[in-house]
Amino acid sequence: MSEEKKAAVARYHRKALMEVADRLLTELGYDGMNMNLLAKEAKYSKATVYVYFSSKDEIVRRLCIDRLDLFRREIGVILKNDAGLDEKLAAVRYALDEFAQEDGVYFDFICASAFCSPVSDGTDSEKQLSALVLGILNDLTALMPEAELKKAWYAYYGEYKTAKMFTDGEK
Repeated sequence: MSEEKKAAVARYHRKALMEVADRLLTELGYDGMNMNLLAKEAKYSKATVYVYFSSKDEIVRRLCIDRLDLFRREIGVILKNDAGLDEKLAAVRYALDEFAQEDGVYFDFICASAFCSPVSDGTDSEKQLSALVLGILNDLTALMPEAELKKAWYAYYGEYKTAKMFTDGEK
């Protein structure tokens, strides 16, 4: 089998597993989904699941990355419109609320595991997720300085739940 065909097969299996994982996470939450259930629901062996993903967290991070890519584009549109600062802040807050409500499992996972600073010694997906969070934070500094953003974020979403996002990303 050619390398191109192998890569296409791998993309197909990863996508199929991620679709099932997304459904399970949405229905059962983070604690309800596990690799055994994923394998069973996707009709794969558990060993096959581990060929494509090293852990449940790896799958969740990949799904978070997909969602944050879309969210960052949405934020970009908000920041580029001609509205005033208050309207932009309200639109960003609305988008964040919508994300937190509709994709709560992913929002909570991001708040608990991503950093708003570069991660140098994590997995590729950890680095990518933290880079996206940092990018969104940097985008939002167009509205207000980082210290004010952090304070507003803590006031709105709770410092305990989200404090890790604003700490050093080194493990």
